[in-house]
Amino acid sequence: MKVQTIDSKRRLVLTGAKPGESYAVHQTEQGHYELAKVIPAPRKNKPTPVELDKLLATSALTPKMDWEELRSLTRDP
Repeated sequence: MKVQTIDSKRRLVLTGAKPGESYAVHQTEQGHYELAKVIPAPRKNKPTPVELDKLLATSALTPKMDWEELRSLTRDP
């Protein structure tokens, strides 16, 4: 078993670990820690501008009437 030392900034250097890797730390009992490598979920591709236009057109937050029709419904005659 290899002994590692924590530095003043509370960091631990793991041999074999690469920069950018993430580990979940779980304390199993007092003084014992378990590390599990966290594998990130694959990223989804960004939607194309055409797909964004479709999403915005069908969005519930997109008004279905134009400004003049809205003005005529909300103003006093």
